Amino acid sequence: MKTSLIILTYNDGERTFDLVSKIYGYRAFDRIILVNNASTDDTLSLLEKARLLAPEKIHVISSPENGGYAKGNNFGAVYALKNFSPDLIYIANPDTFFTEDTVLAMARALSETDEYGVAAPLVNQGYNVWPVPGFGGVIESLFLIAFNLHKRAVKKRLLSSDRVLEDAGVVEGSFFAIKADAYKKIKGLDERTFIYGEEIMLARRLEKAGLKTGVLTHSFYDHLHSASIRKLSKGSKAAVFHHFRDSFRIYNKYYLHTNIFQDIIFEAAYLLALLERHIYDLLR
Repeated sequence: MKTSLIILTYNDGERTFDLVSKIYGYRAFDRIILVNNASTDDTLSLLEKARLLAPEKIHVISSPENGGYAKGNNFGAVYALKNFSPDLIYIANPDTFFTEDTVLAMARALSETDEYGVAAPLVNQGYNVWPVPGFGGVIESLFLIAFNLHKRAVKKRLLSSDRVLEDAGVVEGSFFAIKADAYKKIKGLDERTFIYGEEIMLARRLEKAGLKTGVLTHSFYDHLHSASIRKLSKGSKAAVFHHFRDSFRIYNKYYLHTNIFQDIIFEAAYLLALLERHIYDLLR
């Protein structure tokens, strides 16, 4: 399988360079595309420095604007499809790390089945898998404690599985692989979002196309959770929560087709969840 890795970065050049310096020799990647998402610091110069590690393999492109996670990764994926025709596209955040064995396991799992369009390993830190939410799941996901307890139970179940690839529902967008044919079929990630919710909408689009999202129960990766988001929020959970609300308004409207009463419940729950985050910030 021909493969391309997309790494989207915004004002995170040092971390991106560090990741590339560790993985550029992986034979599992034919191409590595570094997407500068309209950074305002010296990120671009650091990406060019990373490109010199393997000039024929590493490519640096710049998005004309920072349209968020989905738009930036689509920009990279479209570039890869147009120029290199990969069979498999990997998407990784700069604040991740994964071994080549894990990368190969993802490719092997997807090549052996027609059912799945996306696959991801389990994350070592925290939780990166949860069910595709209906309206009740949306409300639950607003609340830190309830949602993390649910994800913890899901991870515990997956760790005890004897199967290499399990149905996942949703996998976190920090690191996953998607078949190029699946990406084209669902027309990529939903660019109406900025941050949060993209992976849920991706799962819904895959479902509509008759494809599943899978998780590799015996493969793992590291993720320094939300390092880029913390730069925007300065460590505050509450400061960026409005992006969460905005994304789920889109999800509710276009994927769940909620009614006015559900929308009122969502807005009330959002305010309670915002209070929870303010309390979390104060206690921390």
